[in-house]
Amino acid sequence: MNILFLIAAFVLVFMVVRLLLKTPDVKRPKHPQQVSSSHMLRCEYCGLHVPENEAVKEGPRAFCSNEHRELALAQESTRE
Repeated sequence: MNILFLIAAFVLVFMVVRLLLKTPDVKRPKHPQQVSSSHMLRCEYCGLHVPENEAVKEGPRAFCSNEHRELALAQESTRE
């Protein structure tokens, strides 16, 4: 009988301690904000797709960085 009492007391203490140490739940919005999708453009030098607002444009062409724009223009000038 004493063993059952000790087990019940241990379980009760364990549950109380667990409740006291539990961190409060973070309230999350019901509808998470959606990331606005933007049109993706392909870098003409390496083929990487980048969002239109981050692309480096040279006329109708798009590049992922200024470095790739310069490399592509240099590559074209050596072909001519």
